[in-house]
Amino acid sequence: MWTVLLHGARTSLGIAAACTLLAIAAGFLTGVVCGYFRWVDAVVMRVIDGLMSFPNIILVMSLVGVLGRGVGPVLFGLTVVLVPPIARVVRAAALTARSAPMVESARALGARDSWILFRYVAPESVSVLIVQATMGFAATVLSIAALSFLGIGLPPDVPSWGASLSAAQQYAAVAWWIGVFPGAAILLTVLGLILLGDGLRDAMDPRARRLAELARSSKSSARSSRRTRTAVRSDEKDG
Repeated sequence: MWTVLLHGARTSLGIAAACTLLAIAAGFLTGVVCGYFRWVDAVVMRVIDGLMSFPNIILVMSLVGVLGRGVGPVLFGLTVVLVPPIARVVRAAALTARSAPMVESARALGARDSWILFRYVAPESVSVLIVQATMGFAATVLSIAALSFLGIGLPPDVPSWGASLSAAQQYAAVAWWIGVFPGAAILLTVLGLILLGDGLRDAMDPRARRLAELARSSKSSARSSRRTRTAVRSDEKDG
């Protein structure tokens, strides 16, 4: 059981990491180019909107059904559904950087678009890319498990956490703990990645950090005011 769990971890995390890296490269390039060049944005973002209109799992199932079962089709399908959200987030950051004074100054001095793109616009989009990548990694791990559980993703001879959960169903009445370990592995992995993404977002987004500090200060002020009112009431009673 432990051997299958470890091999399943290698498969699930390896495919998820490969999908995330490919989606980061494609989504970052697409988002930066669409955010800077308006004519590209008008065409490409309509395609991305069309892809995002489908539920991710349905789109992956359709692609795997057309291409056939295997690691390659699953890798391709998960990468396709992971690119649009990354591209949209990077595009939003690129649109903000495009109107920055430094970009306007460089454009007024006659700098080339390619130089402006990779010198000013692209670095401003890296912070949101890192946060989105952790969230995409977690979603990909969950999608791989769901596809393997349904039996339409990886081949039967490839171990994965979802396949272990699916196989544990027939032993649930006599050996319920067989499905606990792959389920716990999926839960802890996804939860850890989500918490990591939240931490990175708070650390790399100054606005979110300021909001968190304001929330903490308001809570401390409320507690101090309650203590003050309590002390005043106790003094009035003593007096």
